[in-house]
Amino acid sequence: MMPRPLLSLLLCLLLLSNPATAAVIHAVTTEFPPFQSEQPAPWGLALEAAQALAARNGDTLAVQFLPWPRAYQMAETTPGLLIFCLGRTPQREARYGWIGRIASGDARLWRLADRPEVNPATLQEAQRWQLGVTARDMKADYLLQQGFAYERNLQQSSDDLSNIRKLYAGRIDLLPFSNHLVLAWRTRELGLDPRLLQPVLPLPALSNPLYLAFSPGTAPQLSRRYARLFRQLQREGVFDRLRQRLQLPRETLPGD
Repeated sequence: MMPRPLLSLLLCLLLLSNPATAAVIHAVTTEFPPFQSEQPAPWGLALEAAQALAARNGDTLAVQFLPWPRAYQMAETTPGLLIFCLGRTPQREARYGWIGRIASGDARLWRLADRPEVNPATLQEAQRWQLGVTARDMKADYLLQQGFAYERNLQQSSDDLSNIRKLYAGRIDLLPFSNHLVLAWRTRELGLDPRLLQPVLPLPALSNPLYLAFSPGTAPQLSRRYARLFRQLQREGVFDRLRQRLQLPRETLPGD
């Protein structure tokens, strides 16, 4: 029979090595380099920030890369799911558990530089041209609210790459995009020259900051704990070092 003091000590050590809060945190996202990408191995500012948060909490992060419409639908219907990068909009504010900002948004309409005739000064004027949007994206929802319509001046695709291809092929005239770094990165992935792109019209209503967030229905204490850890890692300079390693400009530095 093991002496009771020794047995108690072993039990304490076991509890310390397996904290009660440790869990597998499931996350969904989509290809959005340099913030998150699955190729050639999972990497990116948002992804690695999420991994650092999970590790600091003693959790394991299980990430699934999906087309954005499916990832967003899963987040809408699955409590306890982490999603990134998600625009922090007034419509989503009370429903999601916001952890921390990954980057600012700079949404604009883009055209090819050799299409100077595509020159809307307002969104109303932009309705004269064909725009490409991604399904279930906040930009698509916003443009529909502003009077755009599918099969008239909006074309829907399942991902950003399809819309970029359409722009370069002349199948659409304007591309709304939420972050210029991602647009340039994705354009180069297609073997296209991002220098041929030109911003036409800023979209301040869509320039929402991009966040790590927990899905609706997540236990508030989990969201609050991860938000506290985010601020702690930020103070320790973890995100700054990550940004420097990825050679990203300072505007992509995570913040509150």
